[in-house]
Amino acid sequence: MKYFIYCRKSSEAEDRQILSIESQELELKKIAEKEGIRIDKIYKESKSGKEPGRLVFNEMILDIEKNHKDGVVLIVWKLDRLARNPIDGGTIQWLLQKGIIKNIKTYDRDYYPTDNVLMMSVELGMANQYIRDLSANVKRGNRTKLEKGEWPNHAPLGYLNDRANKTIVVDKGKAHYIIRLFDLYSTGGYTLKDISDILYKDGLRTNSGRKIIKGHLHRVINNPFYYGAMLRDGKYYKGKHEPLISKELFDKAQFVLSGRLHSKKQKLFFHLRGFLRCESCGCMCTASKKKGHDYYYC
Repeated sequence: MKYFIYCRKSSEAEDRQILSIESQELELKKIAEKEGIRIDKIYKESKSGKEPGRLVFNEMILDIEKNHKDGVVLIVWKLDRLARNPIDGGTIQWLLQKGIIKNIKTYDRDYYPTDNVLMMSVELGMANQYIRDLSANVKRGNRTKLEKGEWPNHAPLGYLNDRANKTIVVDKGKAHYIIRLFDLYSTGGYTLKDISDILYKDGLRTNSGRKIIKGHLHRVINNPFYYGAMLRDGKYYKGKHEPLISKELFDKAQFVLSGRLHSKKQKLFFHLRGFLRCESCGCMCTASKKKGHDYYYC
């Protein structure tokens, strides 16, 4: 007879009240020691159990089915550590009914092939229903935040999450790069790759110190968050956060992105293009080079 320990915890809300993997392992080893059991293998993974496809769980099941048909005992903290979805739960129940899993031992009870299978099905079903209810509650909570003008996710580039006040605030170190991105792109004279290179030279970096790639800039150009709107599941919500650009500038960038503006690619680079605005009308200044000098005008 082989004895396996299986420990699982995910970083999602479902596991906030569950012991850490290290604590589970320690407690299960105490159970084994108390009953004089020698543990043959310990399986550990940090992965949500709400969907099939856990690598370590599948590895354990394959090992049991292939190498230990004479029977194993599984020791887990709770039954929901093994499964929170009907596919993995059905696999465990089937192996238990066939006697390949001789016993599932938890901190408060044991499950055997001769037990009333209805009770085990109820417990696994409750674990699955908990995840379904949790998902519905999270989505409902997110909708409520959006209707209040609050963004429920990680702040986009140019903003920061104020965890103390649970709000989104402007990232003063990067916001001006976002403004320049829209200003440059809306002229139609720069590709996203061009702008990626320009912003990198100007000092914009990822948190790891790398260049912001054009794919990320494409998502920025498409994000209405920057003019004060929030898009979720096809619906727009008015945000309470401070906009970085106007709706007019956003629309200009979308006009270029859609391919409806085919401006001639700019061959000359002007350092202040995208920064200077006309004092009278507020429009972005354009630039030209004459006799080796840069001239900016509205």
